[in-house]
Amino acid sequence: MSSDQNITKRGRAAQPPFDEDAYTQALIKAGMPAEDARSLARRTAEARKASEAASLSASDILGTPSMTADQDEAEDDQPDEVEADQDSAGDTPAGSGSRLTARQERRKANLTKEKPIAAVFDYRNGKIPDRVRDLIEAHLAIEREDAKSAGSLGFMTRALAIATLPHRRQKDFRFVRKNGDFTLTMMTAHPEGLPFGTVPRMLLTWVCTEAVKTGDRVLHLGNSLADYLDELGLHSSGGKRGDITRLKHAMTTLFSTIISCHYEGKDTWALSNVLLADRIEWWQPQDECEAGQWHSSLQLSEPFFKECIEHPLPIDVRAMRALGQSPLALDIYVWLTHRMSYLSRRTIIPWISLAGQFGAGYATNEQGLRDFKRAFLRELKHVLVVYPEARLAESANGLVLHPSPTHVPFAPGGPKQRRLPI
Repeated sequence: MSSDQNITKRGRAAQPPFDEDAYTQALIKAGMPAEDARSLARRTAEARKASEAASLSASDILGTPSMTADQDEAEDDQPDEVEADQDSAGDTPAGSGSRLTARQERRKANLTKEKPIAAVFDYRNGKIPDRVRDLIEAHLAIEREDAKSAGSLGFMTRALAIATLPHRRQKDFRFVRKNGDFTLTMMTAHPEGLPFGTVPRMLLTWVCTEAVKTGDRVLHLGNSLADYLDELGLHSSGGKRGDITRLKHAMTTLFSTIISCHYEGKDTWALSNVLLADRIEWWQPQDECEAGQWHSSLQLSEPFFKECIEHPLPIDVRAMRALGQSPLALDIYVWLTHRMSYLSRRTIIPWISLAGQFGAGYATNEQGLRDFKRAFLRELKHVLVVYPEARLAESANGLVLHPSPTHVPFAPGGPKQRRLPI
């Protein structure tokens, strides 16, 4: 094969000349403001002109879309052994040896720039915060006894592991979260708006867990509100900010919200305009002599119940409770557990993709991405206290995932998660 054909060893065409206008449009389409998009595209063009050998553009620094995103993702997704085998092959195209060598050296340099992420906190000059102490205690408990033996085996459904609920109160009555080819849409007409924060997430965990364990659409919430609060790891505190008020808000908003999930990848699937519950019977005030005579129950809708029992993701309820101060930490834990259940090779996820999945509320510009990255890494360290087996690294391109054990193994012969490229 001659060098003028400009074909790489993998059979792919070499990178085309950089198109600044097209790249600007790609950034705008990804959600970045036009002014920031033009700035990034201009800086990337200048970097390309400065050195033809340079492959790290401004977009790589932020993890934003690249003009050769498909090629870059495929290259990063390849196991390191495959790269080594190709380097030693004897059928390198004529004239391309130096180019391949340079690319491999750049790849090695990028790998050495990876900074492993670990749950390391320096409190030598101060008191350990209660939150970190609780996480450490949860980690020690998980080390001593697995989730099933401890009675702490919980489940979350696949759809809500891939995309997540709002973190904060929304002004809008419609909320959209995108993750690659997957889109979660939530709509409500409830005057209190959409569910948000940690309590709806804990409530969903309980609902999915009970559906899987009982195999029944009708779930019994217990004899009293106090009992149910305790089961969710909440307190019987009233007032505007008390757990009773938060739970009532979560239940009324969550179960009156219409949810749509659409995945447009290879195996297309959808949950269209689904209510999570068909019927709810609330606790009624009781005298002491009436206690235990009236039970509150919840009947899940058929589509949501089916999603719960057909695609359950095992989680550890102790980890969820320990992380319960932060909705972002809960989302990261569930997502990591899901992702590690099928991850088979090193994968880089761009920061802008993670921001689209987890970072609602952050500006879609350079400063917004920096703010999101800082918050994500802070909460990720908390997650790694209870899930230290997850092998992760930070890089300029994005978050690096290495194959790791899932936090709670699937039961032998039980349902497996279908791999989704997200």
